Amino acid sequence: MILHDFTYEWDGKSTSGKTPISWWPGAYRVRIVQLGNEDDGVQYLFPIAVLLKSAKTDAVMNTSLKNYIHNFAEHLAKAYDLDIDKTLWVELRDKVRIAHLNPDRKLTERTLFSFSWREARSNELDMIAPYVQDL
Repeated sequence: MILHDFTYEWDGKSTSGKTPISWWPGAYRVRIVQLGNEDDGVQYLFPIAVLLKSAKTDAVMNTSLKNYIHNFAEHLAKAYDLDIDKTLWVELRDKVRIAHLNPDRKLTERTLFSFSWREARSNELDMIAPYVQDL
């Protein structure tokens, strides 16, 4: 089930003192989907998936989330009440890639994340297939 579907755009500036997604402008089409429901009897490791696709609206908006997924995930998690650890972060480019975010809560009061990317597995592609048709 699609929970939210929108374009998220940022200008790469910060007037509030918070770190922006990145210091360069960018835009992504975002679709937040619930992969299963409570009635199907299956408990998902990642019940929510966030599907991300670059949505350049300007020539300078060529920022990839490859190095900024942790900032983007924090912004979306706060705005849409998502559990970063229980969310499947999927970037749709030439290849479908999955971001794995590892929280490290020991360094500061703020949770910092290390992250890595990998290609999507066939079962993951099957799960998200109905939601990427028109993205």
